[in-house]
Amino acid sequence: MSYVAIFDIGTTAIKGLLVNKEVQIFHEQSVEITTYTFKENKIEQNPDDWWNAVKQIAHTWWDAGIAPNEIKAITFSGQMEDVITLSKSDQSYRAILYSDTRADQESAMIKDDIPKLSAITGNNISPTTPLAKLIWLKKHARNQYEDAHKFVFSAKDYIIHQLTNIAVTDHVTATTTGMMDLRTKEWASSIIHECDVDFDKLPELLEVSAVVGQVGEEASNETGFTTDTLVINGSGDAGSSTLGAGAVFEKDSYFYLGTTGWLAVIENNEKSELFSEGHFNLAFVQPKQRISVAPLLNVGNVHHWAVNTFANGSYEQFERLLEKTDVSDDIYFLPYLNGERNPVMDPYAKGAYWGIGPNTERKHLARAALEGVTFSLKQTLLMFRLPKDRTITLIGGGSKSKTWCQMMADIMNHPTRVPLNNEYLPSLGIASTAFIALGWTESYEDFIQQHIRTLPNTVYEPIPENVDKYEQKFQTFRKLYPALTALYQ
Repeated sequence: MSYVAIFDIGTTAIKGLLVNKEVQIFHEQSVEITTYTFKENKIEQNPDDWWNAVKQIAHTWWDAGIAPNEIKAITFSGQMEDVITLSKSDQSYRAILYSDTRADQESAMIKDDIPKLSAITGNNISPTTPLAKLIWLKKHARNQYEDAHKFVFSAKDYIIHQLTNIAVTDHVTATTTGMMDLRTKEWASSIIHECDVDFDKLPELLEVSAVVGQVGEEASNETGFTTDTLVINGSGDAGSSTLGAGAVFEKDSYFYLGTTGWLAVIENNEKSELFSEGHFNLAFVQPKQRISVAPLLNVGNVHHWAVNTFANGSYEQFERLLEKTDVSDDIYFLPYLNGERNPVMDPYAKGAYWGIGPNTERKHLARAALEGVTFSLKQTLLMFRLPKDRTITLIGGGSKSKTWCQMMADIMNHPTRVPLNNEYLPSLGIASTAFIALGWTESYEDFIQQHIRTLPNTVYEPIPENVDKYEQKFQTFRKLYPALTALYQ
């Protein structure tokens, strides 16, 4: 049998699995990794931990009877916005993670010096942006900066280098660096020179389905993969999630319901209008497309808070509580537990209940919490001009709640599709890159139509009675935040 190996280099764990030509999953493995947190908002991981996890997973496959020559290609997904040093002197440096915000002064400097940056890159600069982190390294860790042969920006880039000794990154990841022109998909030399970053320390930019090379002899000895195995570039995690959600045509969209969440929409990258403030704009697998991502800070975290508050931490008990009530007529909840980025941009926004009366019960407060999140998602959706006949796709942990999925269909007034076992979707989506490289499929569209959209799923249809009630509630909900903004300052 022939397989593609997929490694997802996440924040908390490295996941590996095999798929055959029918995209059936075999031998899923996971290894947890350690994150190091320090003062001054420094958050790091050891890239050698990633490499050791990949080797450990590979050897479990050989122990299970998989022959190395059965694996024809390896592809990847991984956390983005990292800064990872590939050392000239074989020094081991920890990776600066995407959530690390030590470079706040450097990002402020870039904003002042290069106001045109977001018009070129499609994204605003922030302390998490790798460009700001590179400048921080040059100021505060000069020896490490000078010792860098190359810097790479996704965890999966480091594994590719270990396998091939080649430094590359993909366009999805590069969009998050603050250094790539989103329209040309090339490094923006004007920004790089103005910030005095060494151009020759940046990796080569390749398409996500590009064959970087084959497994090197030393890496073959360590991992067990044969030197004939192709190493595919793969994508940063936003790209793999988008492919896994089956979004590949213009105006395709999906919601990701994690601790935080996002709405992602495939847009035409050749349009001349300004990029939306507060959205991430990422290159995608097709030359003329981008992923416009509207991130929300309050999604699954609100669900988790409500479960702890109203159901003693039991998600099953919380679901039963929701089933005891329908639309919570007069109770409203603003879900801004951690400030918000979309649909409002206000780091000082707070959560709030409104409409509590003498007949209000715990079940009403519980349901209103999820209604508030879903209204917030709907406000975000309305920022995009999407076809009226769309079906909404949900992925992420929040989609396991049947009550929430039905609420989503009712509030959005659109059928809501929830793929089963969708925790595997990013890995299945990124498998398309290897299938294209191997000639097992002709295009991303063909792969999505044959292997992603045909996966088992549950579709929730809007309930007309609830649609009408929720539309009235939504109009009131939209008035609450403007009415309270004076209290947030």
